[in-house]
Amino acid sequence: MVDKISNKFVLSIDGKELDFVTGIPYKISNKVNYIDDWGGSDGSCPCLSPENFSSNNSKYLRQLWVLKETSHPREYKIFANKNYLDSWGGGHEAKLHLNSTDYLPETPGYSRQIWSFYSRNDSSKELQIHNKQNNCVLDTWGKGSGSYIYFSSHFQGPTAENFAKQLWKFVPAFDYKLYAVIKNFKYQLSSDIEKQKIIKTIREDTLDNLASSAKLTTAFNFQEELTNTYSFSFNESLEYISETKLIVVIPFMNIEKEFNFKHSFEANKPIETIKKETCNITKTVEVPPNSCVKSTDFADFMENLEIPFEATVEITATGDRYKKDGTMAKNVKVDADAVKLFLKENNFKGKIFKSEGYFIQAKVKGTLRGSYFTKTYRKLEDLPKKVNDKQDKKSK
Repeated sequence: MVDKISNKFVLSIDGKELDFVTGIPYKISNKVNYIDDWGGSDGSCPCLSPENFSSNNSKYLRQLWVLKETSHPREYKIFANKNYLDSWGGGHEAKLHLNSTDYLPETPGYSRQIWSFYSRNDSSKELQIHNKQNNCVLDTWGKGSGSYIYFSSHFQGPTAENFAKQLWKFVPAFDYKLYAVIKNFKYQLSSDIEKQKIIKTIREDTLDNLASSAKLTTAFNFQEELTNTYSFSFNESLEYISETKLIVVIPFMNIEKEFNFKHSFEANKPIETIKKETCNITKTVEVPPNSCVKSTDFADFMENLEIPFEATVEITATGDRYKKDGTMAKNVKVDADAVKLFLKENNFKGKIFKSEGYFIQAKVKGTLRGSYFTKTYRKLEDLPKKVNDKQDKKSK
């Protein structure tokens, strides 16, 4: 099994974290033109193309470029269709080439395929691309569609007239889906919240044992359907999440429940779910000789609750990522840095406190609203003797 290229944030030459990651595909553009391998192979030269090919176009893969890490944390290789960008030993004014050989560090041609990035205008998306072997940067030399990409030994600064000719942008060329599991809810309960509890009667039974001198034991087994309403909202927008699962211990009920949403949470917009929940009630009542007992079953009902909470969200993502042999694995889990990048692109406001493997964990805040039953219980009451006597007289 071929290992996948790790998804790590790309670093600039000065250690700045850039807004793209290794192992997933990008297009590389300068203004309106894209670097295109032009269908070439080993030894050929990529060109500039004004066409931004869509995924259903046969030429789409010609413009998909992937970065992978090297042994140096700020140096990278760039490839498309298993061909690596290579300086081919040239310097100033030389053309950029493709090379089908992935040179190892101990081989002479290794540095020709090593690239680093300069972020000179405080942008983490528009960069100068530097080659280690010739100490030059990629430059369009003012040429347009169909022209080659060249090297320049002149590092243009942000105020220079030709600075834009050396600026390259990594444009995302992938689809992804984010998945969230939210759990570990911690509630902020007010001191007067118990006032919102009401007691509802759900069943009454009168057990008559007046005519018997023996103890009467009666068993009941019945079901009661209760309607519970729960509503969740989050301060942070999660509207870009494809699927959200909530694992919640409901306050005062102390029962863990799971809610699955195939839609997303907009910031501060409640999503309500109504559950018809069946309550199984089994009871055995003993009635003494010559007596009558009233058995009443009650339920505690919390009405119109509104409880702030803080919870932990664990977010994963799937998308297209590349293997070390240059082939693409579609719709697979991506590493934590890619998840962080996707969240950053969507302006995620949660506080990330853990990032490892395929997931990140963050703190989110929100509000639980609801009206629901919390528990059932019963009360046994001996009917007064005089009531029993009146019932006897009426029966005569």
